[in-house]
Amino acid sequence: MKKIFTFAVVALMALSVSASTYTHSIGMVAGLGIGAQYKVMPLEHFTIIEEFGYFTNPDGGTGFGYAGAIDNLVLAYQTNGVTGEGIELDWYVGGQIKVGYGMGSFAVFGFGATAGLEANMQKAPIAFSFDFRPGYALMGAPNAGIGHMFDYSFNLGVRYTF
Repeated sequence: MKKIFTFAVVALMALSVSASTYTHSIGMVAGLGIGAQYKVMPLEHFTIIEEFGYFTNPDGGTGFGYAGAIDNLVLAYQTNGVTGEGIELDWYVGGQIKVGYGMGSFAVFGFGATAGLEANMQKAPIAFSFDFRPGYALMGAPNAGIGHMFDYSFNLGVRYTF
């Protein structure tokens, strides 16, 4: 009985922890390209990440790869994993939509999943993130028709929090 009570107390404490100590952040993201990143947390466990930059994705044997300006919107659920000495470690999971225009006059539209970790420095206004984004993309080009591919990326982000 004592173990059940202890587990219940710990579970309630974990649910009552807020998702992050900041509301807005701005910075850079790098993975298969580089871009600007803005993140906002309008609700306690809901986060919106907007990225714009130059990203590439290799051919992957489909005959279609892309390189160009991509706008990526990520909607995710975020919560605390561990809070240690000066570091708040959060995890997030959600979905993404990407739209872009690439070299060679083609358009890109895709969607996928997102899963990642974020380290928020509590004594400095800096957050670091690492995430994995598997997805599916459609590409259209005047000379090549329409193609599709499964794509993925590992991304690192550094943001100023406020």
